[in-house]
Amino acid sequence: SSSRSRTAARRHAAPAVPANPVPSQAPKRADARTVAVIKHWADALRRGDVRDAARLFQIPSVFAPSPDQEVTIHTLAQAEAANRALPCGAKLISVTRVGGQLVQALFRLTGRPGPGGSTCNPGAGETARTNFVIRSGHIHVWLRAPDEPGDNQPPADGSAGGGPTV
Repeated sequence: SSSRSRTAARRHAAPAVPANPVPSQAPKRADARTVAVIKHWADALRRGDVRDAARLFQIPSVFAPSPDQEVTIHTLAQAEAANRALPCGAKLISVTRVGGQLVQALFRLTGRPGPGGSTCNPGAGETARTNFVIRSGHIHVWLRAPDEPGDNQPPADGSAGGGPTV
């Protein structure tokens, strides 16, 4: 019967897990130390200092610039290569706690000098989200997060948009 097939389908359906976790309550700001690590990383990369950006990665750490690309970083050289692979710089806009140790940073993309850098066209000026786990003052997990609705809409008041500034 059709009710049996619907029940079987419900039993065998994979649970829906959002790629971008949404907190069940209003987002909470991340602690100052976590924000400082993320800001230092973004500032170093934006000025083209790949080595300084790489030094902020814990060894080992996880780097996932896309859902189908995840790398475990085991050396400083691998951390430098991961940072070189990011063609854009980024200006930190906000950091919110998503749950547990996971925080999400919202950035405004910029061009950047240095190894692997570019003018970041066509992305310059748009926003990007990254999920982080920060441990002992270092990046333990770096996961590119999907954009949220309205992320790249110009704000009505002409400001930088994207939430509270850090």
